[in-house]
Amino acid sequence: MNNETIQFISLLSGGLDSPVAAYLMMKRGFKPIFLSFLTSDDKQQTMKKKVIQITQILTKFTEERIKLYFINHDSNLNLFKAKCERKLTCILCKRLMIRIAKEIGEIHNTNIIVTGDILGEQASQTLDNLYVYNNLIENFMIIRPLIGWDKQEVINLNKKIGLFEFSSQKSASCQFNPQFPETHAKFNEVIQSESRLDLNNEVKRSIEQAEILEF
Repeated sequence: MNNETIQFISLLSGGLDSPVAAYLMMKRGFKPIFLSFLTSDDKQQTMKKKVIQITQILTKFTEERIKLYFINHDSNLNLFKAKCERKLTCILCKRLMIRIAKEIGEIHNTNIIVTGDILGEQASQTLDNLYVYNNLIENFMIIRPLIGWDKQEVINLNKKIGLFEFSSQKSASCQFNPQFPETHAKFNEVIQSESRLDLNNEVKRSIEQAEILEF
């Protein structure tokens, strides 16, 4: 199969890392389907506007039409906060993002998910915590182009491809981060917390209510 026909689901935040990860795949001829998660306490929609600006810049690196999925993530995060161990919120959030990415991948006939993970960059990206996502990716692959990069390397490429002006802008941040996030998650604790929720329903509802833009 020619690279130009291969799509990937790109988890896209408003930060520096995930747009660069997407760019590295795009320059090899792969086509992104962007997936971004929003919280409704952002009254000015600063994050949404920022992600749209970043997407518009990235479209310059492909001749393909690009889709962008926006998921309102508040109800999911409120469930984690109410029913699960608070320290696991970031990990449970990331695992649900991967589940949603997989379902969108099924819709678009791709089994590739690309993230901007850098080892140790955030609580959800420690080596132990990266391990607890592995059971979700049967028949899928997660590609992490930046896993061994440092922040300055990301900033340098971000500037080179014209993203830095927008990626570095301040925008609404997540209000659900626990005070003491788990950095060495135990798989059985994660599964136990998830057992309190109907995650299949959350995935279905999230995608049914998604806003889809095309560029």
